[in-house]
Amino acid sequence: MNRLGMSCTSFDLDLLSRLTEWTEIAHIHRLYPGADPGLLARQLEVLTSGGFLVMEGSAAAGFDVRYEAAWKWDTTAGLYHFGMKDPPYLNQQQAAAWMEYRANTAPPVPLFHTNQACQVVHQLPKPDLTQGLMEIMSRRRSIRAFLEEPITLAALRDCLFAGVGITGFLDTHMPEATRMLPLKMTPSGGARNPYEAFVYALNVEGLDRGLYHYSAVDNTLGLLTHTPAVTATDLLVGQHWADQCGAVVLLVANFERPMWKYPNPTAYRVMLIEAGNISQNISLAAANHRLSTTPTAAINDSHAHNLLHLDWIEQSLVLAVLIGNPAPDAFETRNFIPNERL
Repeated sequence: MNRLGMSCTSFDLDLLSRLTEWTEIAHIHRLYPGADPGLLARQLEVLTSGGFLVMEGSAAAGFDVRYEAAWKWDTTAGLYHFGMKDPPYLNQQQAAAWMEYRANTAPPVPLFHTNQACQVVHQLPKPDLTQGLMEIMSRRRSIRAFLEEPITLAALRDCLFAGVGITGFLDTHMPEATRMLPLKMTPSGGARNPYEAFVYALNVEGLDRGLYHYSAVDNTLGLLTHTPAVTATDLLVGQHWADQCGAVVLLVANFERPMWKYPNPTAYRVMLIEAGNISQNISLAAANHRLSTTPTAAINDSHAHNLLHLDWIEQSLVLAVLIGNPAPDAFETRNFIPNERL
């Protein structure tokens, strides 16, 4: 949880293995009658300050109690969920230096495979990329340079509805609590619908700047604040182009929805995949309006939880999708080489 680590001695490991329940400090001293009381007290303080032990009645103890009650998946999923919070990110200069280092020290990894080693049994006809859905899909690009021009409210609506809008309900004829399941344009494991969408509006025609919640069942925007606590750039760990886009759609997962039905931690993986499904629909709806999108998982988790008042255990901002008008030189057509193998 706190991303702290320490080197443990055999004594530390033995001590931790004994303290699986609330234990009086006096009893701990009785467990090690030959140990120096001062040294033992200092070691208990070290383990407590590092989060390896918790004191009854403390905030950390309360968090542990909540986690044990709320987290229905196993500890592996829990370790991944909390271990990925607020990781260190590289800035642009550091990222460029890292890529240069990798290019000079490690062989490149193939980004696709051909059928050269196989018997090609059929050459598929080339799809028509000039009209219909395929034309829209072929225009989709992740852009990191936006014009500071507004996007229309209709375009934002289409993006939200395509991603998370509830189109209807499936009557399962099951007991009342589980009878009506929401259906969307994107697949959802068990129709558990774990995602809520929030909108960080920066430059949308007819919509004041601010933070909104999108109600997928009502197709409405509810104002949370006109003055978000952090900028979009700070929320997305320094991605400066975020403040230039029209809006950022924030996809927040609510773990209790899939947990209620699926105790197997595979449901955690399915839930993460669903964010990609939603993001793709948002991107295609944006492309239909001649807009561009950039999905990103580079998120300052602490900012996200403070901004959206999320529960640290049961909710998480999984993905953000920037929507805006692409700068003319953001995607250089001269650098695009058509795939002649099609």
